[in-house]
Amino acid sequence: MTRLYSLAVINDVEPKYSWKLAGKYNQTGYEIIVNDELGNIVWDSGKVDSEERHKIVGPKLPAEANISWKVRVFLEDGSQVEATGPSFITRITNWDAKWIEPNRTRKPLIDKKKAWEVRKFEQVPIERLDSAIYIRKEFEVDKLPAKALLYTSARGVYTAYLNGQRISSLFAPGYTSYNERIDYQVVDVKKLLRQGKNTLAFILTDGWYTGKIEYIGVGQQYGTENSLISELKLYDDDKVSQVISSSKDFKWTDKGALRYSDLYVGEYYRQADELLGWMDSGYDDSDWQSISEKDYAKDVLQLQVIPEITAIRKIRPIIRRTPKGELVLDAGETIVGYTTFNNISLAKGNIISLEHSETLDKDGNFLQNILGQNKEQKDYYEASENGLHSFTPVGTFHGFRYVKVEGTLDCDPSHYEIYVIATPMNQAGNLDMSDERLNKLQANIVRSQEGNMISIPTDCPQRERTGWTGDMQVYAPTACYEKDVEVFLEDWLADMQREQYADGQIPQVVPCPPSHDYMKPEGEDAVDTAGWSDAAVIVPWRLYEFYGDKALLTKYYPMMKRYMDSIKVRMAKLPANFDELSVEEQKYQPYLWNTDFQYGDWLMPSHGQESSKVTGNEVATLMVVLTTDLMSKITRVLGMEDESRAYQEWNQKIKEAYRYTYMTANGLMTSDYQGVYVLGLVTETVPEKWRAANIKRLKELIEGNDNKLDTGFLSVAYLLPVLNSNGEQELANKLLFQDQSPSWLYEVKMGATTMWEAWNCYAEDGTPSRDSMNHFAFGCIGEYLFRTVLGIDKLVPGFKEVLIKPDFSVGLQRVTGSYDSIWGKIEVAWEIIGKQVKLRLILPPNVKARVEIGNKLITDVEHELETEITLG
Repeated sequence: MTRLYSLAVINDVEPKYSWKLAGKYNQTGYEIIVNDELGNIVWDSGKVDSEERHKIVGPKLPAEANISWKVRVFLEDGSQVEATGPSFITRITNWDAKWIEPNRTRKPLIDKKKAWEVRKFEQVPIERLDSAIYIRKEFEVDKLPAKALLYTSARGVYTAYLNGQRISSLFAPGYTSYNERIDYQVVDVKKLLRQGKNTLAFILTDGWYTGKIEYIGVGQQYGTENSLISELKLYDDDKVSQVISSSKDFKWTDKGALRYSDLYVGEYYRQADELLGWMDSGYDDSDWQSISEKDYAKDVLQLQVIPEITAIRKIRPIIRRTPKGELVLDAGETIVGYTTFNNISLAKGNIISLEHSETLDKDGNFLQNILGQNKEQKDYYEASENGLHSFTPVGTFHGFRYVKVEGTLDCDPSHYEIYVIATPMNQAGNLDMSDERLNKLQANIVRSQEGNMISIPTDCPQRERTGWTGDMQVYAPTACYEKDVEVFLEDWLADMQREQYADGQIPQVVPCPPSHDYMKPEGEDAVDTAGWSDAAVIVPWRLYEFYGDKALLTKYYPMMKRYMDSIKVRMAKLPANFDELSVEEQKYQPYLWNTDFQYGDWLMPSHGQESSKVTGNEVATLMVVLTTDLMSKITRVLGMEDESRAYQEWNQKIKEAYRYTYMTANGLMTSDYQGVYVLGLVTETVPEKWRAANIKRLKELIEGNDNKLDTGFLSVAYLLPVLNSNGEQELANKLLFQDQSPSWLYEVKMGATTMWEAWNCYAEDGTPSRDSMNHFAFGCIGEYLFRTVLGIDKLVPGFKEVLIKPDFSVGLQRVTGSYDSIWGKIEVAWEIIGKQVKLRLILPPNVKARVEIGNKLITDVEHELETEITLG
């Protein structure tokens, strides 16, 4: 029997509908039927003879409508299956509401541009941060409506309530390129309305807009004050009967219990300042102020299409007493979220603090290891009366495993809860291997991905939460194997396109606040950075490989082309010693990227941040080889044959320039490092006649390093694939199973529950470094686990044709796993028993596989296969 599952819709101007199938009968056609809340059919596709079932574009739908839909799938045996997809609410027609903002004077901004010079502010946070804003509006409803839609957004973070009930997700509206786009959310609040008096209420906190964000930790990056826009529309049948819009009639105060609420610093809740009953009708707000209307742009407002941030699970922490006697909560894993307490007995004037950190010191005592200003990650609750008290933060979250609790001796674990938050995405990959260390590694990869994809893809959740482009391009294939990240990463790419400079350059972080310029090396005028800005080309291509959406390449091709044009301009700059070069050397200069600051193969274990000095120009040039090759492929997919040839010609010229400038007479690298060889080989910059010599030298460097990697940020993802595909499977396996630093299993051996920013976040004696313990980039090994160890790879973009080719030499007895493609789940299980290998494969409908198992080849496999071979 064939079944429908995983129905999804992208709520865009023209919605896109998707579904997946499992079973033995292929899809031959489909019909999509879309209804409004009255049951009227607003679109019926009719029967479409097609196997397609991913991102089927439907027509533009009526605005402000509750939409339901279903799909009927026609199967090759003549039967049909039918299922209902998730309902959704369409865009607002236009905004009658005004942006509203408190008219207050904020405390002086004392943050430093050179955050690394700040050890400790003289002022504690409550002295230098501003209070949260409370906003309310009472209104009358004469007749309960048939539909009530609340559209809301903010410059800052809002929490919305109707008649005392929370109606918003966490940390709405999320982090976007505020100057170009601010998301808004919509919810049907019909069930919460009352006939008679009702009250809309909001808490407005700093969030990413005015909060102490990014690595620098400087506040007011996008503006000096937070603002809100909200429109509640009531309908009788299909007609608007009443509108409650944000305006100067709303009232505000900053005298509530949240004395400050910052995403990074934390939150201070003073019970004595609670505004009891302020969310309900009849509250006396006579001492509240009228709010100001602001003429801020509304055309930047767009309906959010990615899932809203939510708490995905909760943890009952373990209670620890450290050698110093500290009361510490242990989540048991490094997570992203927040801590709550309930029913804790406090006396009047008691202050409980919850300080969050990823690590203890080597002796087991609490250690706050976060560098930089405004990184306290510390929440406070101040009691104003004797009794039992509870606390849940509103406008902050943290990256942590441990929470130091001060101000109470309560050790009852039932009084504490830790909530894990995420931008929820469907699980795509599943892996179970016969070596438990690899299973832990896989779990760590997933946990880091979840924690670093809160609204945008970030580098770490406790220090920066910054959308570094290099991190994402390195990790993108693994991200796709692990989760359904298509919509999430497309949303981020849309902001990348908005952040692109007029001359085509791409910043290193997206969104890119002004503070990022503070980190530029002195005198540096370039924005483009190899390996980071390259995400403009690499990430769209990776998404195309996994999801097969040619429209995505079409959409972002203008960004990619402008970026590549900007690289050509940067490469045309002549080095300072140009006149001293020979005529032959001068000829190659326009094809070398050697005049801007580059990170190079960043954070090579042997060189750390000095990696930029020893590999910068070489790696930058090799990355242009990579991107020009991808652009040749992209333009070919788009039917642009002339452009494809032009990019390939450029690619060949860069290779020639690299070989002449950065390779020795015997074909080796003048920058004699593992990562440079890896990138030279994977980009095919190394010509065939020198390939063996380069593989041999790479092998020598690894073996001379005690069979340990010394690859940096840009090369590490390609290390094992290069070795495996060039006859060095045994060495690749040694690196995979290496458990001495630097290695993936060293982290597992040292008890890591997430991926580390640096390979040595903990020394052998347990001493932690100042680096982040939650950083997904080195989790890029996940692609190798799925593609090579499990053996699921694509033959065509989107996995309609797949290659099943497990590596039985890896040293495992058994591997079971799956990848849930856009067509459905591809499942593989293999096991070695003696000299026999047994393999089982299950494919979704309409998908074919080529199976290579040992020297046995089976083509055009459909639905299911069981086979075995004898190992030689």
